[in-house]
Amino acid sequence: MGDTAKVFRSGGSQAIRLPKKYRVEGDEVRISRQGDRIVLEAPRHPWSRKFLDLAGSTDDFPYPDEPGPAKPGPELD
Repeated sequence: MGDTAKVFRSGGSQAIRLPKKYRVEGDEVRISRQGDRIVLEAPRHPWSRKFLDLAGSTDDFPYPDEPGPAKPGPELD
């Protein structure tokens, strides 16, 4: 069994206060559901604007594909 976190209201949204050991870098996380689980992940780093300006500028330098979704982890009891 894992730790618990406090759930509260912030404006019209529901929020979760994470314990210190679960703090994340930055001010955003990606969120998804896996069955009854809610999964928080660090956001993917978007391609830099300078890189995207170059991408597609010639046929041999196409726009990059977006990374696929994260693979689910192992089932936990």
